[in-house]
Amino acid sequence: MTCDASLLMLGGLLVLSGARAQQCPGQTYPGGTNAGTGNHAVLQIINHSTPAACCAVCASNPLCSAWTVLDTVCRVKSGDWVLEHTGSSVSGLRAASPTAPPALLPTPPPVPLPHKVKNTLLILVDDLRPELGAYGHNTTVTPNVDKLAAGGLLFTRAYVQYSFCAPSRNSFMTGRRPDRTTCWNFVNYFREPSIGGNWTSMPQYFKEHGVLTLGTGKLYHPMLPPNYDTPYSWSFGDGSDPLNMSLPYVDPGTANPANSPWFKNPDAISGCVNQSGEAIDGDMGHWCSYNMTRMKEVYPEYGDEPLFDQQIASSAIKLLQAAAKSPNPFFIGCGFHRPHLPFAVPSEFHDLLPPTEEIKPPLHNRPPEGSPMAAWHPGSFGKPPCTYNQSVSQEQTKAYRKAYYAAVSFMDSNVGRVLDELENLGLADTTTVIFMGDHGWQLGEMDEWRKMTNWELGVRVPLIIRCPWMPASHGVKTSALVEAVDLFQTAAALAGLPDPASGQDYPKQNVQGQSLLPYLKDPPATGSGSLKQYAFSQFNKHSVNSGPYGLQPWDPCTKCNYSDWDYVGLSLRSDRWRYTEWVVWDKTAHRPTWGQFGLGGGQELYDHEGDFGADMDAASDQINLAHEEQYLELVQNLSAVLREHFLSDH
Repeated sequence: MTCDASLLMLGGLLVLSGARAQQCPGQTYPGGTNAGTGNHAVLQIINHSTPAACCAVCASNPLCSAWTVLDTVCRVKSGDWVLEHTGSSVSGLRAASPTAPPALLPTPPPVPLPHKVKNTLLILVDDLRPELGAYGHNTTVTPNVDKLAAGGLLFTRAYVQYSFCAPSRNSFMTGRRPDRTTCWNFVNYFREPSIGGNWTSMPQYFKEHGVLTLGTGKLYHPMLPPNYDTPYSWSFGDGSDPLNMSLPYVDPGTANPANSPWFKNPDAISGCVNQSGEAIDGDMGHWCSYNMTRMKEVYPEYGDEPLFDQQIASSAIKLLQAAAKSPNPFFIGCGFHRPHLPFAVPSEFHDLLPPTEEIKPPLHNRPPEGSPMAAWHPGSFGKPPCTYNQSVSQEQTKAYRKAYYAAVSFMDSNVGRVLDELENLGLADTTTVIFMGDHGWQLGEMDEWRKMTNWELGVRVPLIIRCPWMPASHGVKTSALVEAVDLFQTAAALAGLPDPASGQDYPKQNVQGQSLLPYLKDPPATGSGSLKQYAFSQFNKHSVNSGPYGLQPWDPCTKCNYSDWDYVGLSLRSDRWRYTEWVVWDKTAHRPTWGQFGLGGGQELYDHEGDFGADMDAASDQINLAHEEQYLELVQNLSAVLREHFLSDH
C-alpha cells in the first residue's frame, strides 16, 4: 500500500464490507464533524498528524481498515466501517498490500484472575537520571517524586541493560536482555517474527490474566514495536475490556521537536529557535523557556495544554477514572517525554532554580583517563560542538544543566497530577506505583552529553516502587544492585499474578531478570543484596571519520544494520567496581569477538567505592584502572564473569 498525496483526494462516500480497498483514497468534506458507523474500534489516536502520515500508520497496522483525520487528529480504526461525513475531515480505507500482512497471533482468552489481584501504575520517564531530591540532590525541585519515595522503596543502584530508548524499552517491557531481543538500536523490535513474534510483553501478560491494561505516552519507543504494541498489550475493543470501553492507546505526540509548538512560537522567553528552526544565542536549539500565557494567546488551538506531557498527564487521569469503574484490576502505563530533548518547558520551572551563573558545572569534564576511544561519543552539544579534546564552554554547560533541571521539575509536576488523581479516586492503597527512567544521562561529565555510554551515569536510573501492603519498604533506600529487566517479574509478583518466568503458567515466556519482591519484604540497606552480584549493560558502536581523529569507533548509529557495527561494549557493575570490555564486533555472526580489542577498543575498570547515588561527580568514571598491575587479577576475574554472562545469551 502507498500513501501518495494525490490519492488522498480521490473517492466519495466509501464503503468497506470485509474486503480491502485497492487504494488509500480520501476526500475532504466541508463543514461540521465526521462520524463512522459499524462494528468498529479505534486502534490509535495521533495528534498533530497529516493525512499522509495517518494513512501510513494505517498501512503499517494489519488491524487497520480505515483512518480519518479531523483537525489534525488522526484516528486509526479497525472493523467493518461505513464512513459518513458531515465535517471538515479527510478519510481513507486501508488498501491491499503487495504482499499479505503477517497473520495476527490469536489472543488467548483471559486466564481467570487469581484471588485479590492488585492494581499497577507504571510511570516511565525518558532520559531521566537519578538527580532528584529523594536521591539527596538539591539541584532539582521534585516534591511529587520525593513524596512517592517517602512512601516507597528507593533503589540507589538500578541499571538499564542498554542506554538508548528503543533497545532499553524493548528489553524491560518484555523482560528479556538486549542479546535476547537483538534490538540494539532503532531498526528492530521484539515483535518481529524472527525475534519474538509470539512473546508476551509485560502489559500483555497482565491482560491475558484478566487485568484491564491501558496506556498513554511513551512506554514503548514509537513504532518499535508498531502502534505501541496494539492490540497485543492493550485492552482495546478485543473482548478483554469488561466494560467494552474501547479506550485507544493515547499518543499525544513524540519527542520530535518538529511536531512541537516550540518551532512555531516566537514569544518564548529565552533559549528558543526562531520560526525558521534556527538556534538563537548559539544554544543549538536544545532548550527553551516558554512564555505559556503568550503561547496560549498565539496558538489557541492547543487549549490550556499545548505541551505533550501535559496532555499525557491528562490522558492518564482519564484512564484512571475509567479504570476505577471496571470490576477488574488494572495495569496503567504512563510514559513522559521530558526531560528528553529539547529541554523545552514553561518558564515557571526555570524560575524555581537559581540564576544560570550559579548552576554548578561538572567537576570532571574530560573523558576518563586511559579510557578507550570506543567508550566516548560526541553528544552534539555546544557551539562549537564538544569534541574529544574540547568540552562545552562553562557558560553553555550551566545553561544546559539548568534547562535539564527545569525539564525534570516539569516532569515532576505532571507526575504529581497523576498521583493526586490516584489518591482522589481512592485507589492509592490498592495500587503498586513503579517509577523508573528508561536510561541514564550525562550532563557534561566526562565531556559527555546525552546517554549512549556504558559509563555509570549512562546506565544508572532512578527506580522507586511504592507498594502500600509492603510496610517494611516504606520510606527506605536500598543499595541493592537491580536491573530494569527485573521489572516484568517484579510487577507481576506485586500484583499477585503467577511468576511469568516459571514456565508453568505460560510456557512461551522464557522471561529473564528476577523478581524484586524479597527486597520489598525485607530491603537491604547496604551492600549489593542477595539476589544478584552484578548488573549488566551493553552498547554497540560504529566507526566514523571524525576529522583530525581519523576513523573513530564512537558513532551510536541509530539506523545501523547488524553488520554495520565495529565494536560492542559489554559492561558489569559489582558492589564496588564497573568493568567494561570494548571488543571487535563479528559482522557475520553478530556477536562479540572476545579478546580482540582492535585500535579503538579496550578494557575499563573504575572504582565506585562509596558511590550510592547522592553525588553525580562521584558517580563520574574518572581513572581507568584496568591496566594497573595491582588490579590485573581482579580484571581477569571480572572478565570471566562478563564472558560467562554474555555468552549465555548467544
